[in-house]
Amino acid sequence: MAAVKKRKRSVILCFFILFFCACFAISVISVTRRINETKAEINEVKAQYAEQVKENEKLGKVVESGDKDEYVEEIAREKLGYVKPGEHVYYNVSATD
Repeated sequence: MAAVKKRKRSVILCFFILFFCACFAISVISVTRRINETKAEINEVKAQYAEQVKENEKLGKVVESGDKDEYVEEIAREKLGYVKPGEHVYYNVSATD
C-alpha cells in the first residue's frame, strides 16, 4: 500500500515538474519573440532616422545656398500640385507594368 502511495506521489510530482517546464519553455519562447519584434522595430526606426538625417542635410544645404524660393516652388509643384498661371500639366495615366 505504501509503495502505491509513493508511486502516485512521484507521478503527481513528475506531472508538476513537466507542467512547470512547459510553462518556462512557453515563457522563454514568448520573450524571445518579443525581443525579435523589438529588434525589428529598432532597425525600422534607425532606417527612418537615417532618412530624416539625409532630409535634414538636404534642407540645410538649401538654407545655406539661398535657393529657398526654388525649393518652395519644387515642394509646391511636387507635393501640393500647384502650377504657375497659364501653365498646363499633363499626367501619364497609362498603365505601365
